[in-house]
Amino acid sequence: MLYLIKLNITLIACYLLYKGVFQHGTTLQARRVFLLFSLVFSLIIPFAATIHFSDNIAAVATVLSTVNIQSNTLVENVSATGNYSQYITGAYIGIVIFMFLSAVFKVWSLFRIIRQSAVEKNGQYKLISNSTISAPASFFNYIFMPENLDAKSYSLILIHERLHVKQWHSVDVLFTEILKWVCWFNPVVYLFQKEIRFVHECIADKAAGETQQVTYQQLLVQFHLSASVNTLTNHFNQTTNLKRRITMFNQQFSITNNAIKLALVLPFFVCIGILQSGAQTSEKSKTTTEEGITNPEFPGGINELMSYLASNIVYPEAAKAANIQGTSIIEFTVAKNGKVKDVHVKKSANPELDAEAVRVVSSMPNWIPGEKEGKKTDVVQILPIRFALN
Repeated sequence: MLYLIKLNITLIACYLLYKGVFQHGTTLQARRVFLLFSLVFSLIIPFAATIHFSDNIAAVATVLSTVNIQSNTLVENVSATGNYSQYITGAYIGIVIFMFLSAVFKVWSLFRIIRQSAVEKNGQYKLISNSTISAPASFFNYIFMPENLDAKSYSLILIHERLHVKQWHSVDVLFTEILKWVCWFNPVVYLFQKEIRFVHECIADKAAGETQQVTYQQLLVQFHLSASVNTLTNHFNQTTNLKRRITMFNQQFSITNNAIKLALVLPFFVCIGILQSGAQTSEKSKTTTEEGITNPEFPGGINELMSYLASNIVYPEAAKAANIQGTSIIEFTVAKNGKVKDVHVKKSANPELDAEAVRVVSSMPNWIPGEKEGKKTDVVQILPIRFALN
């Protein structure tokens, strides 16, 4: 979860940098490189940070999250938190699976067209043309062409699609599609995908329409309203940004600007890398003791610990009758065999509340033990349990 948060924050920062600095005045190829590098950088940096180790470590006794006991209602409140987490995870995985299956169906649809058509092999690409193809497109080294094109249009569009094949634009499309499965909830990923596709088309437009600009621009307008095609392909009839596409077709770019913009954005990527590493250093310091001991873990994690305590702690009737509230701070040791031992009250709230907290903590199941230098060891834990009346 932490990785996903860092990944998406980095994606947003990179896209804002692209829109604010790199999008204007740079060549199309430079934009493609920047967009793809931003995606790869966003994927790698949070992961690289997770293997960063720090010498700044926390205290031996780790303070766990406070458990809130509200008379007889805690079980529902804390258990609901765990359930919500499970529901969110299930929904996330379900949508990822749906998007994956949708992509599989699109690939299957393309290869069904290929199987049903005569394939003309021509060096670097394979040409498919039949009556079911409504608009030109390409997918890796396959080029799909409608049958009803005149010779001049056919020639210009073929140059366009061959450029997609030559520069492996389908790899970019597939890469952004997979990233979209992982980050389907982040609108910036869709903006990245849209911009990369747009840059692809502009690159191919430049190559195809260089000698016949007016005719080519007329083709863009002609196919703008044609039927939509498989979204996994590079398709000639991009249905958005036609005006911008024609503007880009006529625009000249300075290579000098590439170097200037690169000099401006490099410090940004360095700073992001430092910030990510710094955040991981802080996170690591919370889970490692000052003697380099990795903290033990309750089976299933912190949510399961909260749920277990909620299900087993009972607000003492005597304390309720006397309207007594407070926080019992319990200290215990997770032994190297995972058993909980040496349970005692570190800070008292009330004898009845303390006794109930000690009773339940003492009965906890075995934990995953802590480690020091790869060997299991005893680790002290501190658990605040707050009793509150409704």
